[in-house]
Amino acid sequence: MKHAKARIVSALAFALLASGCSQAKEEKRAFEVPDALCGTPVPAELLSPVLPAGGTRIEEEREDKHGAQYCTVSVDGTSVLHAEWSWWGEGKRTTQVASSQLGVKLDEHVSDDGTYTYADKGGVSRVTCLEPSVPTRKGEMELYAQIYIAHNGRPDEAAMEKLIQAYAKGVSASPECVQK
Repeated sequence: MKHAKARIVSALAFALLASGCSQAKEEKRAFEVPDALCGTPVPAELLSPVLPAGGTRIEEEREDKHGAQYCTVSVDGTSVLHAEWSWWGEGKRTTQVASSQLGVKLDEHVSDDGTYTYADKGGVSRVTCLEPSVPTRKGEMELYAQIYIAHNGRPDEAAMEKLIQAYAKGVSASPECVQK
């Protein structure tokens, strides 16, 4: 009887020890992170940190409207990220453009030169276009790139700073920014 109790106690102790050491498996992505954000070249390693850690498929839905491009990135049918570029009146500050997005405060981190601002859930950057391609308002408008994390994305301040800069650089090389 004494040995039976010892075996039971040992078995219970082992079971508790084993269950305490095991952790839930982290979800893994079944989709490949693209090397573009809404058709604009962006390194996958900069996009990856703001996308969900798991999921099976990634999709983009783009809409071109009045000289602007709006894009929603979804994972498994749920919005995770919004990216856009649009023309704004000359002389706008990035924080003014950022204020157009409800629920995102982007006045915490502004670059020294004022060309971009970011927070954990979004970023805005002025895009440098040498020859803007808005013929009727040339010189009166400036192009801005914007990225915002949806509720299922992963907020990440450091990643957003790098991502908004890379996205703006990609937009600056796009046909919208460079006249042919």
